[in-house]
Amino acid sequence: MKKFLIFLLILVLVLGGAALYGWNYYNDVGERPLTTDEEIIEITVEPNDNFSRLITRLGEEGLVRNVLLTRIYFRMNPMETALKPGTFEVNAKGTLHEIITELNEGEDIYEVTVVIPEGLSIDQMGEVFEEKGLFTKEEFIEATRSYIVPSWLENIEERRHVLEGFLAPATYKLKIGQTPGYVVDVMYKAFVNRMYGVIEELGENLPTSEWNEIVTIASMIEREAANTAEMPRVSSVIYNRLTKGQKLQIDATVVYALGLTSKDKVTLDDLKVESPFNTYHVSSLPIGPISNPGAAAIRAALKPENTEYFYYVLDPSIGEHFFTDDYNVFLQKKNEFAGE
Repeated sequence: MKKFLIFLLILVLVLGGAALYGWNYYNDVGERPLTTDEEIIEITVEPNDNFSRLITRLGEEGLVRNVLLTRIYFRMNPMETALKPGTFEVNAKGTLHEIITELNEGEDIYEVTVVIPEGLSIDQMGEVFEEKGLFTKEEFIEATRSYIVPSWLENIEERRHVLEGFLAPATYKLKIGQTPGYVVDVMYKAFVNRMYGVIEELGENLPTSEWNEIVTIASMIEREAANTAEMPRVSSVIYNRLTKGQKLQIDATVVYALGLTSKDKVTLDDLKVESPFNTYHVSSLPIGPISNPGAAAIRAALKPENTEYFYYVLDPSIGEHFFTDDYNVFLQKKNEFAGE
């Protein structure tokens, strides 16, 4: 009997020790689920991944100590998972909670946020992408040239960049390694969606055959207006001049015709440049857009303010334009603002 009791005691101690070891191992796996010699590892979440699929894949890659116990631990200690596709750096020694938090809230290490402001030319856009390290300016420009252009675009041989005006300014989240061709496609489709959105918002019926004219006007408004509020007024000057048969004589078109992005002062010699973009040279609209306008400029091109203005000049003291229908008043204000 005594021997049996000793055996029973030893059995209880062994089973208790095994249970304690198992419990500690279970908690340890839950707290430190990954197995690797690295301090920091990259974990890629695929589209439509959930926690179970992710743990299975990491287990197949030999990165999870025990897939079954990790799943059980997660079920017994549920936490919110809002996994988003991407590649994330996580602490390989971190707890399951810390790892999931990083996957929920962390930044994709291969994602780059690119801000393309309204009014940039394709050349300037290329410079932004190059600065972000995605691809070179030349690669971006070449991608715009090789893009299959819409059938409604005419006189494409005479344009500097066939897609000028038709790439949407916006904030883009892009992946390192994505091709410039892919990015151009995304930007063009964003433009199309924006164009349809503005047309629908204003209740307009604008066939694509008229898009080039509207976007060309919008591109000049974008470069000329000092702020969004005065865009419809700048638009009215353009339409008033077109209606009267006057040359638009917009300095921004001269700058574009010269192949520049900006110029402190347009000279009389600059005005003489023979280019289908120079509105001191041509008697109507330039052959195509001179920048890539935003929604506000497109809206202003479709809905100009109803005015009698034919002239405007920037008042540098307030950073806004003075508008008038009188040429002599225009000259007077121009001299005044220039300090003459």
